[in-house]
Amino acid sequence: MIFMLTQSQEIKGQTVTGEGFERNTFPPAGWSTIGNVGFGGGWSRRTAANIGTTPTTTPQAGTACARFTCRNQAAGATQTLVSPVIDLSKRSNTNSYVSFYMFRDSIYTTDDSLTFLFNSARSLTGATRIQGIKRYAKANYPDSGSHGWYKYSFAIPAKFNGSVNYFMLQGTARGAANAGNIFIDSVTWDAYPTFCEGKPDAGSVSANTYYICGNVGPATVTLSNYTNTTGITLSYQTSTDSSTFTTNAWTTAVNTGNFGAAIGTYRYIRAIVTCSRTGESDTSNCIKIWIDNTATAPVITVSPNGGAICAGSTTPLKIVANGATSYTWTPATGLSAETGDTIYALPATATGYTVSGTDDNGCIGTRNFFVQIQNGPNVTVTATDTVVCEGDSVQLTANAGGGGLTYAWSTGATTRTTWAPANGAKSTYQVSVKNMTGCETIKTKDIYGVLAPKAAFSYKVIKDRTVEFKFEGTNTADVYWNFSDGNESFQQTTTYTFSTDNTFKVMLVANNPPCGSDTIYFDVTVAQSNSAVKHLGLLNIIVAPNPTTDYLNVTFNGFESALNFQIYDLKGSLIASNAYINVSGNKGVKIMLNEIPDGIYILKSTSSKGIDISKFEIRK
Repeated sequence: MIFMLTQSQEIKGQTVTGEGFERNTFPPAGWSTIGNVGFGGGWSRRTAANIGTTPTTTPQAGTACARFTCRNQAAGATQTLVSPVIDLSKRSNTNSYVSFYMFRDSIYTTDDSLTFLFNSARSLTGATRIQGIKRYAKANYPDSGSHGWYKYSFAIPAKFNGSVNYFMLQGTARGAANAGNIFIDSVTWDAYPTFCEGKPDAGSVSANTYYICGNVGPATVTLSNYTNTTGITLSYQTSTDSSTFTTNAWTTAVNTGNFGAAIGTYRYIRAIVTCSRTGESDTSNCIKIWIDNTATAPVITVSPNGGAICAGSTTPLKIVANGATSYTWTPATGLSAETGDTIYALPATATGYTVSGTDDNGCIGTRNFFVQIQNGPNVTVTATDTVVCEGDSVQLTANAGGGGLTYAWSTGATTRTTWAPANGAKSTYQVSVKNMTGCETIKTKDIYGVLAPKAAFSYKVIKDRTVEFKFEGTNTADVYWNFSDGNESFQQTTTYTFSTDNTFKVMLVANNPPCGSDTIYFDVTVAQSNSAVKHLGLLNIIVAPNPTTDYLNVTFNGFESALNFQIYDLKGSLIASNAYINVSGNKGVKIMLNEIPDGIYILKSTSSKGIDISKFEIRK
């Protein structure tokens, strides 16, 4: 069967319609496509002269067919060819089919495919997938798949029984440069439409304007509320005297343009609706349109003539039209109203608008204008540093392109740069940069503050020349001990044995980059048990209360004829010294601390038998 044009035949309420893609236009009238696979891809009409060579074939019938070009397309690229509307409203329980021929080859082995779908809307969303067909013939028939045209028929599912239905042929490229193209031809489908019966209703004719200004249209003529079923034909008739009518070529709602009638006369228009099955017809009302060449269209102006809105703004652009009596604005997207001389435009994307103004004579003039979406400046914020010692400041710089920029920092600065202190663990600073149109970009920068280190220590003589040192400071990443005898340690708690009897000045350094270090010095006296200092430390010495407010009680076992107390701060500075003679350890010694401020201190107790070190805290 050769389908030169879309054709249909009625068989007991059924119509069988075919498409052979013989018409020059593509998609054919009523058909459409969904998706776009890019340059050189997708569905197109091919004749025997330009059908191509991948694979080589000829149309199944007639001189043309349809081709889905998947050669050299990205793998997975698709485009869908959608049929005209199919009316199945009188289908009842009758079977209905769609058939077509597809060319399958045995040369190109890639999985390029065609999928057949059906839907009650011109959309893939919600569509029912009927079947997929691979172009490579041997994919389904391993040894018998031959090079040639294959006919496929699919039953339309029973659930599709309304007046609006579509079938879809979705081509999918799978093989990129190794793919083969897909061809279809001689498509037919069954429909069961509602046919007209008896005398139809012609409805009513109307026009968007009944006055043509300066012999120039348009006047759009519309027929509404007429019988519009299968078998109905529509024609318009025109007249210059309301009695002698001539049938026009119009068969749908029309935009008349220039009527070409005598200037200063009426043009009369009516519609004739005919049922082809019964031959009966009906005539609509008659309208008249005045043609006047003496009037001219008004000159419409708008203020401002377009403009820009900042991206994300909630403030619309006010547009005022002048030059006419009434106004219509299109499209309605982003507009506060569609009529009136003043509207407010706030589109989400750049949009072109048209305002049509009608004067007292009914003449229409138009003006186009464009509303742009203006982005704020492109801004980055840099800092001389982002991690500094708490209280230190860094320089922040807002880097932005373009001229006429203004700056507003959360520090109060209105220049491109500002100084920002690190207050606490994290400080966030903000800059607002506006361009000449007032569009704003806001950026932030975080500055992290590091606390300054604080060095503090305690130590005790374990035995003879062996001393345990413990770091008691805060905000410190690492420590450094120097024992002034050529040795050192980097441990927070360390035990060290001095090589000789002596009093050594020990250095403690606390580090917490990027802050500077905190350094303190203190003296440590050590001696072997058989040296001049017989025994380091007092027996069972107790220092209490700890913490204290203004005094210490020092108790120990035994008697000491000479006992000296020295109080040092954590930097090794001597704060106070007291000497007692014939002291009874059991009774204890009371040391007054009234003039010493709050803090942590070291009590060095020296007797004839040696030295003991105790740490205590004053908290008033």
